[in-house]
Amino acid sequence: MLRWSAETTGREVDVAAVSDPSVDPLLDGGRALAALGRLGSTVTQPDPTAADAVAAELGKQAAADAAAVAAAFEGLNRIVDGVGLPVSRAARRDQGDIIESLDLDMFPHAAHGA
Repeated sequence: MLRWSAETTGREVDVAAVSDPSVDPLLDGGRALAALGRLGSTVTQPDPTAADAVAAELGKQAAADAAAVAAAFEGLNRIVDGVGLPVSRAARRDQGDIIESLDLDMFPHAAHGA
């Protein structure tokens, strides 16, 4: 979605920041947003500092919006895991470069598409 948005708007973005905190995503508040997104999929204890960092850079509404988007994506991943929804061969072919560059095969839900 981020890559599509960047292509549509003509904005430069480095999607490697999604999985690598040392990479600058090239977006306003991008490092804080990426940290908030990573937090939702890797930590079981809440960390209010991640949302606070987004709020400090982009405002409280942006922090609430970002948290809602991260939660929705995590929920979708759990649904995919629960039903064993496979990743289609066409999606793997068309998005293989981003799947590989972000190590998305390491996630449990990705195993269903192998």
